Amino acid sequence: MKKIVFKLLGSYLNTAAVLFPKYHRSKAFKLLCKVNRTAVSSQGHVFFDAATTTYVTIEDTRVAVHKWGTGSKQLLFLHGWMSYSYRWKPYIDQLDLSEFTIYTIDAPGHGLSSGKTLHLEMYRKAVSEVINNAGKIDTLICHSLGSLVGAYTFLENEDVPINNYVMMGAPADMNAILDYFKQMLQLSSRSIQNLTIKANEILKVKVEAISMANFFQKTKKPVLVIHELSDRITPVEPIKQAVEGKENIQAFYTTGQDHNLKEPETIDSVIAFIQKEVNTVKKETTLCI
Repeated sequence: MKKIVFKLLGSYLNTAAVLFPKYHRSKAFKLLCKVNRTAVSSQGHVFFDAATTTYVTIEDTRVAVHKWGTGSKQLLFLHGWMSYSYRWKPYIDQLDLSEFTIYTIDAPGHGLSSGKTLHLEMYRKAVSEVINNAGKIDTLICHSLGSLVGAYTFLENEDVPINNYVMMGAPADMNAILDYFKQMLQLSSRSIQNLTIKANEILKVKVEAISMANFFQKTKKPVLVIHELSDRITPVEPIKQAVEGKENIQAFYTTGQDHNLKEPETIDSVIAFIQKEVNTVKKETTLCI
């Protein structure tokens, strides 16, 4: 039944792309950005009770920003599609809150944030608000769509004050998201071309330039890349090719995990990278003094 609905919707959009291109752009983009909200669990509410939660307004949407700790080193975590900040609990539980100040964002339409729509520019604006208020971020830790948002944030402003990055389960690029949408609804090339026009009106960087490869090529900051070798949601090969030969990038490929990357070995690797970069900064500061 679901396949039939998707096929009918795709046929409708393909027809509209030809007959009513301007209407089609708005309708197709709205569908691409529609969020089917996942409810916050009781454990999630308990987790948030231990944080200080504030809200920033992004395009008439109240976006929840959660904060733990009082340390001088500042971390920001970005979750992916159909997730929310609770996924970061195992990390926050292991970090010294006297050493770190930790921020997480519930993307629009996710967690405690309002709204039913999410696209890269909305998420980037929320990230920029948090960074502006914090002053700088020592490590940006991202998963899935959050990784593409992290890359997009850098590509929009290469001087963004982020010292290093963790990119987990990243989509290869914006075109990979459009291709998934195309396959799901059996959209025509005309529909995708029209949708790309709308996306380029919204985004601050052109669709073809929003890619992990472009980010990996341009950033000189330390980056930890983690990706499951059998990931069916975000295939690993484009990522492996993009990081090859980059001295500032450390790649860790998992086996036996799925796209969610929630096993202890992943968490331990991220924590170790964060601690290593903090210690590196301390040593550099001492040498400068």
